[in-house]
Amino acid sequence: MVPTESEKESVLSEELRELAEKNQWYIENRWGVEEQQADAKRVADQLLALANGETLQPITPEDNPLPDLSDLDFQGTFTPPKWQIEGNDFPIVGRKFSKAEFIEYVKWVKKNESYHWAPTGITMHHTGFPNLSIRPNGFNEQHMLNMRHGYKNDNGWSCGPHIYTDDHGIWVFNPLSRRGIHAVSYNSTRYGIEMLGNFDTEADYNHPRGVSARAHGMFAAAVLMKHAGISTTKLNFHRHDSETRKKCPGSHVNFSDFEQAVLKIVEQV
Repeated sequence: MVPTESEKESVLSEELRELAEKNQWYIENRWGVEEQQADAKRVADQLLALANGETLQPITPEDNPLPDLSDLDFQGTFTPPKWQIEGNDFPIVGRKFSKAEFIEYVKWVKKNESYHWAPTGITMHHTGFPNLSIRPNGFNEQHMLNMRHGYKNDNGWSCGPHIYTDDHGIWVFNPLSRRGIHAVSYNSTRYGIEMLGNFDTEADYNHPRGVSARAHGMFAAAVLMKHAGISTTKLNFHRHDSETRKKCPGSHVNFSDFEQAVLKIVEQV
């Protein structure tokens, strides 16, 4: 007997419901990146509503969603990691930190390291290259060493940006207590934060990984304001530098919205 169209739709709806429920369970129990979980859960809810024959609500992506700030208390005693490259010949920390670890690290550096400069602000960048597709799993420690090699041998630089962020965490590259190189007009006074992605493209800007990399960048900036003595009025973009024609950190990133998101995090950290 040939099934009717109504029976076919019923079977399809049941299969869709099972897949949506399974997807929800994986999101709630197996998801590894907290900043992406809420967006994925929202999509799963929409799929389940569709399977149940409900009217879908439009999903409006949030340009600058705040990172999860519910669990920032570091458990135990914080021990700072050893720098990957020590000494004075282009030293790099080259280590990844969770949000809670980054707070402790910034406080530790402020208290224990001798500052070779007097930072007063923060300049935000996007990596552009590499973009998200070139770093499908974010950064690793070898990438930090590779970037040092490129900056040192190809660019002739003696140091680099202070921080890189991806969808998994916050990487400290250049020691926070030392001047970096990232923007001609701001090298001597501002921390440089590079967010993984090419935000001149909609693909990277709207991708959950790009959103997460920006959220980690906002968080890093807020923590430097809160715990490293940086004024909340001293945040800018690389494109504000009169010495560059770049749109960095990407033409899709609105400064006012970004700044307001950072200030909200400062209030909550």
